[in-house]
Amino acid sequence: MLHRPALSLAAAGVAACLAMTGCSSGVSDTASASTEIIDAPVSDPADLKIAYFSAGTSNAYLQAAIDEAKKTAGELGADLDVFDGAFDAQVQFDQMQQALTSGKYNAFVVEPNDGNLVCDILTQQAPEKEVLVSVFNLPICGRATNLGEETHQPGTITYVGGQTLDVYQAWVQDVIDSHPDGAKIALVSGPDLNANTLCFFEAAKAFAKVDGFEVVAQQTTDYTTPKAFDAAQTIVQANPDVDVIMSNFSGMTRGVVEAVGNKDVEIYDFGGDTWALENVASGKLTSSVMMLPRLETREAIEAVAEYVQGKDVPVFINLAESDSLPGTPFATKQNVGEFTAEY
Repeated sequence: MLHRPALSLAAAGVAACLAMTGCSSGVSDTASASTEIIDAPVSDPADLKIAYFSAGTSNAYLQAAIDEAKKTAGELGADLDVFDGAFDAQVQFDQMQQALTSGKYNAFVVEPNDGNLVCDILTQQAPEKEVLVSVFNLPICGRATNLGEETHQPGTITYVGGQTLDVYQAWVQDVIDSHPDGAKIALVSGPDLNANTLCFFEAAKAFAKVDGFEVVAQQTTDYTTPKAFDAAQTIVQANPDVDVIMSNFSGMTRGVVEAVGNKDVEIYDFGGDTWALENVASGKLTSSVMMLPRLETREAIEAVAEYVQGKDVPVFINLAESDSLPGTPFATKQNVGEFTAEY
């Protein structure tokens, strides 16, 4: 049986994906996916068997999230197995197929590497196997650059995120506002198909619309410090007059800072880990956008627990409006003391 109609149509996910480049075949049959959430297969959170699909395990952000996932499941009395997606979309897809085939799980909590590739398995195959789905950090089914409740894919319980397109747009606008005479900008992001990369590069198109601004380089990496160092080193060597480097993850920003050295380049960070906040305070970083890996993981798992208890769950949980943030997700030298890092 199905119940609880979702607030938007699955067809919108198809249209959004078809409008984007790089969509995989995972969304081809989305129109036939359930637009309603299946009835909870259990009524007690302690009976949940959760498969937690992490994008990877190779950095502090992901490790903090996994640690929180284990804590949250332990508090609920639920079973939880962690799957390391290794920042490889096909690896993660195969893990989901194997988890479904095993019949061991009644809930998937998912941080997708490619939200399009896993669309069908999460919206068609999982419901058919009576598996609940909660998504966090990265939207699925072509919804990467959607806003608000449109980041949520009907048929899943919720989408938990704080890195939506509007946050990236505000980040870009902050750089524009801070440089009234224009600037040469370089962008460093994660994997190409990652939803955060899609949002970042989409938001950065605003630079071309403002006189005096030019994006001189755009690099993608695997989110690691060494790869970011290589990317930033290439950028500063090829563009000695670059004014600003925007780094889409604090782990990468470490490599950017090392590559820039004593050059007169402003570095804008997205991540807000302990290291980033310390370097905002010291002036090595101009600012940092806060990310909340522990909170987003906890919210995604607790959403499943609340659903099986019959509670209403928001289809979109916006971390950018969290009480954990002091009114803004932007940490600067002036307000950095108001922020606490989660990792």
